[in-house]
Amino acid sequence: MLWAFRLLAVAVVIENSNTETLLRQLFNQTYDVDMKPSDDLTMVTITPNTFILLSMDQTQETIQYSEEFLLKWFDPILSWNRSAVAYDKEWLKIEASRVWLPDVIITNSISIDELLDKDLQMADLRYNGEIRTSLPAVVSSPCPLRIENFPYDVQKCNISMGSWSFDRDFVAVNSSVDVLWPQKGRIEGNSEWELLSITMVRSDNYDTLMESWFSEVTYIVTLKRKPVYYVLVIQAPTFILCTITIFGLFTPNSNEDERLSKALFQVELCLNMFAAISMMLQLVSDMMPKASRLPLLGNYIIAEVFVVTAATIAAILIQQVHHHVHTSAIRPPTWLRRFVLCDCRRRRNSVSEVSTTSSVEVPEQAIQSFTILKTSLHQTAILVRDTLQRMSSVSENQLLWLKILDKTDLLCLFLFQMANVVVTVIYWR
Repeated sequence: MLWAFRLLAVAVVIENSNTETLLRQLFNQTYDVDMKPSDDLTMVTITPNTFILLSMDQTQETIQYSEEFLLKWFDPILSWNRSAVAYDKEWLKIEASRVWLPDVIITNSISIDELLDKDLQMADLRYNGEIRTSLPAVVSSPCPLRIENFPYDVQKCNISMGSWSFDRDFVAVNSSVDVLWPQKGRIEGNSEWELLSITMVRSDNYDTLMESWFSEVTYIVTLKRKPVYYVLVIQAPTFILCTITIFGLFTPNSNEDERLSKALFQVELCLNMFAAISMMLQLVSDMMPKASRLPLLGNYIIAEVFVVTAATIAAILIQQVHHHVHTSAIRPPTWLRRFVLCDCRRRRNSVSEVSTTSSVEVPEQAIQSFTILKTSLHQTAILVRDTLQRMSSVSENQLLWLKILDKTDLLCLFLFQMANVVVTVIYWR
């Protein structure tokens, strides 16, 4: 057993010795990490290995994400003949600080927090001069938002990568993939945003100051918002609040006193509803950048405000009409009764006359007294009859108006609830 450990130790020592010998041959005194190895074009291939969305600041229109981009290029100086050296492996792992690194960065980033110090970064070197390294970091980049369809919006954020110092005649960048699809743990969004895809496009830029073209690739990150939170917290409560308010405005009343006592309740209900909706609208505006147009959810809230405002005005008009007809006791027009109450009957007024024929013969003086008494009783009966008819007519008119206005309440309740539902269906996708 002891000889096996000794043999293993000797093999490790020999391998380390071979590695050190190869490194001394490659990184001699002529190799400078600060100088580009050759004047020829260096093609840098970029491979997105990790992209995880951390957050999106919608008011500042920025995204923060964790990324790792793999870079691959060829260094003609750092190559060796495998048959001419004792090192028999294909790859050699070295410190990244020992080789020349192309200055390929995320050109449109706001801030970059590297996950590894430069002294800890490693690179893989192949025998043919191919070098691979990675750039793990947490990056903040601008992402202009289009909020017209919030909260059912799809946003596209650009991540541009290229050389900062060398134009495309010296350093050019390319992507190893054209499209990336979501992968659990590697390419994904967060709890609010679903990552749909990452698409690569070429986007070389012309620098007017240096009068040269710079090679760039742009990764278009397509994100789709998950609207469940906004629907449950803002849109659904707004719909329920408007529905309850409309029911409160147009609940039928049985008499004038109930309608008058309900007027104050309706005003308070509408004020409370407007306060709640204003809070919802303020919540939406605080989430969004200050744009020239309201988002879809904001338009929905404004539309609901107009629906409830129109319902409130209609309820007030019905209250005023009921108060006026109740005090004046005017008879509803025939067309209104037929339209609202479907009343096609005609009012028939018949006055029964009392027969004054008598077959009994009485003295003339008694007849005169009886005639005076009869006339007096007849006038009194006519007065009582007219009074009763007038009171009956007033009660009948008030009852007719109450029925008409109750039907009007139900009609307005149906119409404004339909408007509420239609507005919700239009803006609720």
